Amino acid sequence: MNKRLSIAQAQDDEPNVSPVHLQKIEGSPGSGAALFGGDISLIKDVKVKLEVFVGHADITVGELFALKEHSVVKLDASTDASVEIRLDGKIIARGSLVVVDDNLGVNIEEILSASN
Repeated sequence: MNKRLSIAQAQDDEPNVSPVHLQKIEGSPGSGAALFGGDISLIKDVKVKLEVFVGHADITVGELFALKEHSVVKLDASTDASVEIRLDGKIIARGSLVVVDDNLGVNIEEILSASN
């Protein structure tokens, strides 16, 4: 099914379109062997993106349009409040902001369980 068509062929030929026929899968779903079986060696180098949520601000549209460079937006979080560490939008841990050389960092203080 690996056909390579030149641009001219693709424009002149009609594509061969066929319906997909699905069949019922016997047995209970997910009853086979685990995909990784607890061994992360296949995926350990996959990059993920952690996000750190500091706080939010509720402002009006008028206040939004009044923002200029060097404006300050006050967040709802106090200076000693924990920050949320999120993976794919889900909170996985909490911590506090720290300075690491010339960057911000997070000191992880609590790792949430899967049930949270």
